[in-house]
Amino acid sequence: MAIIKVVKSSGKSKGSIKAVADYVGKKAYDTFGINCSQDYKEIPKHFDETKEYFGKNGGRLYKHYIQSFAPNEVKKEDVIEIAKEWAERVFKGYEVFIATHDDKNHLHAHFVINSVSFENGRKLHESKNDLKEKKRINDEICLEYGIENKFKPKPRGEIITFDNQKYQIIKKGADITILAKKVLKNMKISKSKEEFIKNMKKLGYQVEWVDNKKNVIFTISPNILKGKKNKFRLSNLQKTFNISDFTKERLLEIFKENKDKELDEISRKIDFGIEKERKDNKDLKSISENTNFNKKDLATLSSKEFDFKINEKENSFKRYINSKKEELER
Repeated sequence: MAIIKVVKSSGKSKGSIKAVADYVGKKAYDTFGINCSQDYKEIPKHFDETKEYFGKNGGRLYKHYIQSFAPNEVKKEDVIEIAKEWAERVFKGYEVFIATHDDKNHLHAHFVINSVSFENGRKLHESKNDLKEKKRINDEICLEYGIENKFKPKPRGEIITFDNQKYQIIKKGADITILAKKVLKNMKISKSKEEFIKNMKKLGYQVEWVDNKKNVIFTISPNILKGKKNKFRLSNLQKTFNISDFTKERLLEIFKENKDKELDEISRKIDFGIEKERKDNKDLKSISENTNFNKKDLATLSSKEFDFKINEKENSFKRYINSKKEELER
């Protein structure tokens, strides 16, 4: 079933309309215009004429949506028909330029919508409920074409972006890609928020982590920065690479798990040491029992000494574990 995506980079300048029209129009294998030309070169002029007529030239000048189908989910000739039906139902009274693409492994349609209605001059606004309704209508139309909801979650770590240029940059190793790898590496070894921040700082990343703020923000040091953008939110990493562990809450859980693993390992080593001393004690008793000594009873003496040492180690370990539990509870 097709997925509807809103492209957030819809611009506020006349040049941006031309840029998006050129981008979607040049790559298209088919185009269609609802209340406007189907020639992408004419779109900036048509949109501008409507805005001039109603005197609404400011603010957001257009909206950009993408309707994406899964590989081999739909016939090539049906994409434009589904796109037309969806646009006619959800953007009544607006000029919509549609361009269908086959430049990726899945077919998809781009929609560039004039932000001003040609009927009454109303600006195009969209709430969360409006978007939900648009998606519902999309699902309804897809079912009419025999396309059922066979959505499969994207694999963990797969890059998610509808901007092909951005996809290629990220794939080759952009700042955000390197940052994501460093976060993955350090979250596996850090046992607290403070240790994680310290580890990231050593690698050239400042971490802004405030308990009462929603986002964790990473700032890249100038000496390792490749591109222009030097700040990234943890939520941005989560969406871009589809990694559910990239949240404040999940990271804190992972740090606690790492801490518990460390305590378990310490416990295992101490238990092993105690058992080894007990075995040594038994061996020493056996030797002393089978050897004639005219001096002190070595077995009795050794037993008391070893028992004392073992008890001391057990008590020391218990105190250590209790202190660590108190730290974790705090």
